[in-house]
Amino acid sequence: MNETPLAPARDEALKCLQSLIEISRDANEGFVHSANQTEDPGLKTLFHQHAMERATMVDELQQLQVEHGQSRIDDSGSVAGTLHRAWINLRSAVSSHHDLAILEEVERGEDAAVAAYREALEPREIPLPRSITAVLEHQLHKIKAAHDELRQRRDAARTAAASA
Repeated sequence: MNETPLAPARDEALKCLQSLIEISRDANEGFVHSANQTEDPGLKTLFHQHAMERATMVDELQQLQVEHGQSRIDDSGSVAGTLHRAWINLRSAVSSHHDLAILEEVERGEDAAVAAYREALEPREIPLPRSITAVLEHQLHKIKAAHDELRQRRDAARTAAASA
């Protein structure tokens, strides 16, 4: 097979996008799962909002894959996401502060998402196309905002648990 000089750059971009799709899909599923685990209506709403936001991110990333030559879209999540959701179940099952445990795990998941996006945006030998980095920067901004909000809620839940 003849590879064009652009093939390595395209392959690297598609690999990066697939990794972020898996992370975003896992976050979507994690938020839905967390919404189902909590009794707090405010947290349910918040988790569902973040789940919808992540579903939109997956769609945007998949569109970029198609624009950059991906012919087949992979709709599976990652093993890490499945393990993270299992950890949420375990933590919430043994915790006397159920919502606090869920918030701690969701915030931990957001830490991982922020790290993955930052890594994707780091300078590399074969740079990502600007069309991709612009979307990743925008999505990272949204993830960081969600992370900060979740951290604030987690901290408030810790304070409430400590004074109970």
